[in-house]
This record gives sequence, structure tokens and C-alpha cells, in this order.
Amino acid sequence: IYTCRKKIGIDYAESTNTDLYAYNTENGETVNLTEGMMGYDKNPVISPNGRYMAWESMERDGYEADKIRLFVMNLKTGEKKEYTKDFDQNVGALSWGDDNTIYFISDYHATDEIYRLTLNDGVITKLTEGVHNYTSVIPVNDYLIATKVSMSQPAEIYKVDPKTGKDTE
Repeated sequence: IYTCRKKIGIDYAESTNTDLYAYNTENGETVNLTEGMMGYDKNPVISPNGRYMAWESMERDGYEADKIRLFVMNLKTGEKKEYTKDFDQNVGALSWGDDNTIYFISDYHATDEIYRLTLNDGVITKLTEGVHNYTSVIPVNDYLIATKVSMSQPAEIYKVDPKTGKDTE
């Protein structure tokens, strides 16, 4: 079981340092997976094969306007890697495709678009474009299911082609 929680103690109300923990249901052991990362770590998602965990992370404690980065951890080795060092945008709504692909939402010029990260080469690709806001994305077979809203239409569910970024209701 993977979970998030804040440091417990007197600094609770003053700190935005949130860590991710693994809890072993067999032996009751709890392990801090993001120990030493001093910002806001949240929203962990496990890869389909259970080998990796991706999550959103802010770098600094107490700086709530910090960039939201995308990290991936190898759960066997504990190795962590940031994939958004050269990506000057926030990430959110992480969702695994296969074990090498993560889809996410990011704000670009006041619209929320769908992006794809491929782990083996670290390349981030913007998939969609338009005057709208995607709010979620979930890979299903060879396409993406996403919710999209705009000033002229309420939230609707769309099928998005991950190769072209085209969506259909």
C-alpha cells in the first residue's frame, strides 16, 4: 500500500513537506520512499508491472508556488529520477500507459493539454492543442480516455488518439 502523509510534530502546520510511504501489509513495516525530498510529494501511481512508481513533487518546503515535477522510482532499487528538469511547466494527473510511458496534464499558454513521457529516452511530447482544458487522461488499449472542458462546453468524455492528439466524443 502506498500513501502520502505529512511529517508529524510541531511543524505540521508550518510545513509543506509531504512524503510518500510504503506499508507492508504482511509484516507491518512502513518505509519512507521520499525521505530527504523536502517539498510536497503527492499522487503516486504504480506502473502496470509494479516495478516503478511515478509521482508529483515540489522541490522546496514552504514554497507552494513551486514547480510540480515528475519523478519515477524503481521500487526494487529505490533509485529516483526526475524527468522534468528541462520541462518548464507543472505536471498533474499522472497515468501509466505501458511500463515505459506516462501520460499527464500540463498547463501551456492558459490551456491544459495532454503530454506523453517515454522513460527510455526521457522525451516529453505534447499531444493535444486547443482552447480547452483536459482534466484527466487514462490509457485504454490503443487510445486515451480524457475529460475536457472549455468556456463554451461543460466537461465531456473524449477518446483521444495518442499518435495524432485528435479527440472524438
